[in-house]
Amino acid sequence: MRRTLSAFQVAALLVSASYGIGFLLGSGEMAMTYGMGGSIYGLATAFGMLLLTFFAARLWRSGMSIWDFFGAAFGERSRQAVALLSVIWMAGVLAAQIHGGVAILNLLGLSAIAAYALVLLCILVASRLNLRTASAVLSVFLLASGVVLVLALINGNGGAIYLKSPQRFIADAPLLGIGAMVSISVAVAALVCTGADYHQFLLAARRASGAVWGCLIAAGCLIAVSFLPASVVLGFKEGGHLTNLSDAKQIIPFILAQEVGHLGAAIGSTLLLGLSAAALGSGAAITRAMTEALDSATQGIEFVSGIRASLVALGMATALAARGQGIVATMVSVNVIYIGSIAIVFVALLANWKLTASQASLIMGTGFVASAGVYLLAWAGARFTDGDLASLLAGLVASASVFCIVAIAGKLRKLPS
Repeated sequence: MRRTLSAFQVAALLVSASYGIGFLLGSGEMAMTYGMGGSIYGLATAFGMLLLTFFAARLWRSGMSIWDFFGAAFGERSRQAVALLSVIWMAGVLAAQIHGGVAILNLLGLSAIAAYALVLLCILVASRLNLRTASAVLSVFLLASGVVLVLALINGNGGAIYLKSPQRFIADAPLLGIGAMVSISVAVAALVCTGADYHQFLLAARRASGAVWGCLIAAGCLIAVSFLPASVVLGFKEGGHLTNLSDAKQIIPFILAQEVGHLGAAIGSTLLLGLSAAALGSGAAITRAMTEALDSATQGIEFVSGIRASLVALGMATALAARGQGIVATMVSVNVIYIGSIAIVFVALLANWKLTASQASLIMGTGFVASAGVYLLAWAGARFTDGDLASLLAGLVASASVFCIVAIAGKLRKLPS
């Protein structure tokens, strides 16, 4: 791996990886119901960046992502297991892109069925193409949307709201409920700490200090950006400009189109199409990553490879999107399964506790069964005060219990730091 990035370049890439359709549309959607509490997704991402600073230097020195961490410690089967588990959280991110693309096309006049069909077809086709040039073009649309969002903040009387956003967040956060606050914060922050998509930028830093400072700078930028979508939405809402929208997922695209609408309807439609294309491009990149993870995790199984693996990935994400949750809720609901499965073993690795391959597999497997079991029960209609929190706690408690049993049995030892 070429290590050429400065701290500021690392920070820029970390922020760009965080600022996407899920963050933009998801925060706006939540702001309609929870006010400034809708900023929690971005703030949790920033908090994850701060946590990442504590072991960024160690990751940089190892030269390995989390998947290689597990493979080096516990063998090829553990690496494959983590790759398969990663497909779960990536399915949630892909579902968020599908949500975003469909919401934008609905706003442009397409029916729900037509929008779903077009979004899925475009993502599948794009996932088979070279995405380098496309990703650069799509990033321009996301950057343009950010600029327009700042203009909307100023023109929509959201500036005063933004300046008081920390106080308003503290006041509005309880609207989320304790369960949602905990599950979103833990799931999103922990995913930042364990996501190979973030680790790749740390590993490419020139020096270990660059990786650490990159995380700190990115955290600061994300804290500032986190309040932007909610401030814009609240400015427009309190001004009485959002009374005709029935789908909260369309809030941010609607505001962006309104903001540039005075330049002509074609300009507004072009920006929306650009945002939709950004969602499709992100979805295609995630589909490719899921396909590679499935190929890696199911080596030797001819049926799950190539185009079939892409169809499996899209099928998983479509099922999640069809559940009808909000954008952030969709991502968090499967993030917690991944975190509930691997968190205890990952922490043990960082703390230099020596586990055997079978012990690690048992801990992760127990956490997965418990967390996924609660998730499926919630999907089937079982009533929980907060399904995501119940799923997260079930996985963590189950895997931690097995870890404690192994430790009490005297089959655990700590390696020197």
